[in-house]
Amino acid sequence: MAKPHSTTMLAFGDVHIPHQNEKAVRVFRRAAERLRPDLIICLGDLLDCGQFSVHPPTYGMKETDYVDDLRAANALLDRLQKVCDRLVIVEGNHEYRLDRWAAATAEGRGAYSMLAPRVQLTKGRTRCTYVPYGSVGGTYPHFPINRRIIAVHGWSYARNATRQHLQISQGRSVIHGHTHRADASIIQNIWSPGKVVQARSAGCLCKPVPLYGTGRPVEWINAFILGYLGRRSDTLYTIPIMDNRCILPDGSEVAA
Repeated sequence: MAKPHSTTMLAFGDVHIPHQNEKAVRVFRRAAERLRPDLIICLGDLLDCGQFSVHPPTYGMKETDYVDDLRAANALLDRLQKVCDRLVIVEGNHEYRLDRWAAATAEGRGAYSMLAPRVQLTKGRTRCTYVPYGSVGGTYPHFPINRRIIAVHGWSYARNATRQHLQISQGRSVIHGHTHRADASIIQNIWSPGKVVQARSAGCLCKPVPLYGTGRPVEWINAFILGYLGRRSDTLYTIPIMDNRCILPDGSEVAA
């Protein structure tokens, strides 16, 4: 599978704990245990943080304690960090809900350090990088995987969001979450003839929903990204999760 001297990367996003799809999470975790990648990237919205949303709770969804959600998120990160050399957490707009809540309330400012994902998900971790959602300088926050690829939570949720990411990334490939869809857009790199740049959406690991509240069908897919990063080129795969299993590029099956 991997070429000699290449780096193996796994990327996942949009778990939305406590609304995770337990089967999909187990499949991803076992794929990580099998591949033992050099790098694992969480592309944001690991936590749903619905307790801090300005929107009312989703009808029919069980409300949970935020501290329990943090505990579940850290348990997943603990297991992933045992099988990789480096862990990167890109903050999503749902984790950023807590920042907005803290900025708007005295209660939030007082409790921020005890609750903030950027604090509570990185405490005691070595070989871990956290990329905040907001940007003081006005630039798009991102994590540079190498000179050719960047990772972001998501700059757009539109139907053609993946294509838009490719336009914004200015000649670099980009992997993202946010849309919950498993999309890819690949074009020839006009700055380097014969090479390509691509944008790839990682899908999600939360429970798929069939319809939005308006009755419009959604296209959410449980999936993750596998990448082999070489010295001069990279190969990226989108790995869909089919109920309780996935098939890796070498044909091997990983089951929950």
